[in-house]
Amino acid sequence: MESIEQSGRTVEEAVNAALEALGVTRDQVNVEIIAHESRGLLGILGTPARVRVTLKSGAGEQAPEAEEAEPEEDALGEYEDEEERPQPAPPKAPPSGPVTASELGERACEILTRILALMGTDATPELIADDEEGVQINLHTEEDMGLLIGRRGQTLSALQLLVAMMANRPLPPEERRRIILDVEGYRERREIALRSLARNSADRAKRSGRPVRLEALNPRERRIVHLALADDPAVTTRSEGEDPNRVIVIVPRRSRGRR
Repeated sequence: MESIEQSGRTVEEAVNAALEALGVTRDQVNVEIIAHESRGLLGILGTPARVRVTLKSGAGEQAPEAEEAEPEEDALGEYEDEEERPQPAPPKAPPSGPVTASELGERACEILTRILALMGTDATPELIADDEEGVQINLHTEEDMGLLIGRRGQTLSALQLLVAMMANRPLPPEERRRIILDVEGYRERREIALRSLARNSADRAKRSGRPVRLEALNPRERRIVHLALADDPAVTTRSEGEDPNRVIVIVPRRSRGRR
């Protein structure tokens, strides 16, 4: 029987995420709680909840439409952990015009302003998207891009997580939304560079007939590479190692099984 583990801010959130990934309903699975959530310092940071969700016997046959909607392993590579499944792209910035801020958007910008002041940076937040898909904020700065982005985007990712947890905290679970932070278009430029790296590395793997290992990437960046090569029939992708040193290996299909 198929089984996956999933984390979330609460047990309910972790279970719902697992159900969505499996494409089934609550009555089609057995749920085992591995760890309950716990609150950390000031109720902001803590340990997430983690659950193991297992399909009941025959459950997969009851939901053929959900199964057909899942990407094929040969097309998208081998996702060894749930966080690497392809996810919807973050909200795109509108071409022009003012953005009406929701309560969540306003609170996120206020929190960011306070954090940036404590960091001593010249950056200022600008709300560029606020809709049902989520809140997107760009940080404008002339001098502190490196400080805000960090090595491999780690500082930006940590800042995004902190702001999302603090801004969503007063809201009921059903009203919480994603918050995406960017710094002067860094995420878009990084995505373009990763797609180019993926295609060039795939060409090298095809020419040599040997697997090509990429540099260590974070989960979001690994998803970008997996998706960039999803439609290439000559290669497949897989992840190896443990974070923060987890890497993608691009494998020519004809060489699989001879490693």
